[in-house]
Amino acid sequence: MNNKSAKQITKSYKLIKVGTLIAYAFGIVIGALLLNTHALLGICIIVALLISAKSTFDMIREKTVERVIYEDLDAEKFSEIVKLGAFGKSRHHKMLAAMYSGDHETILSITEENLKKQSNPVELCNNLYKRGFVYFEREDYDSLAKTVNELKKLKAQHPKFAGIFENYSVFEKYDALIDKDYEYIVEICEYDLKNDSKKQQNHKLTILNVSYYRAIALYKLERFDEARAAFENIIAFAPKTYKATLAKEYLKRPELN
Repeated sequence: MNNKSAKQITKSYKLIKVGTLIAYAFGIVIGALLLNTHALLGICIIVALLISAKSTFDMIREKTVERVIYEDLDAEKFSEIVKLGAFGKSRHHKMLAAMYSGDHETILSITEENLKKQSNPVELCNNLYKRGFVYFEREDYDSLAKTVNELKKLKAQHPKFAGIFENYSVFEKYDALIDKDYEYIVEICEYDLKNDSKKQQNHKLTILNVSYYRAIALYKLERFDEARAAFENIIAFAPKTYKATLAKEYLKRPELN
């Protein structure tokens, strides 16, 4: 857990980026100077630096600012980091902050704009997922059903992307929820939790989301003791996310008291 403020983390990230950029620039200059006397060595240095640049800056971003949401699950602090401009105009990070801080209006606004402008099937699917994410949290199951149907149409129109669409397995849970097949949701969520890949950067967010789907399904099944425990675990696991806020609201319901 990083106890630094959002401003401190953002400042540190920017300083590290600048320092790394200067180091890379210096290395490229050295490589260029070597071209006259040791051409092969100079070329190798320049090429190696250029090839490694993206992965290096990605790693710096992951280890400093992105870990606030992916590891610490601190949505409030991450939202502030986004507002401080750590990611420039990145819509991905703005959306990520909105999803876990409960800023539904921002999510719907961005996805609506993207769905009108984009034609790439994968991007369209990604935006439908985020729209469904909002409707699920709002318990707006009519709108969620429409979103699921939009995905089904998209899959039918672009069969060659079927393998990629399958990665969005959350739609399977949404579909089951709409069909009121809550037992199936519990079953697949428990399977997902047992087989979670800790190698994925977002694996903690995946655990959070799947745990919440499971808790809702248990509640719908009137398995209230299990549902109460599931919501309490969510609050303990990710207290600084909107999912924890929703879990607390559920725990106020008479059935869970």
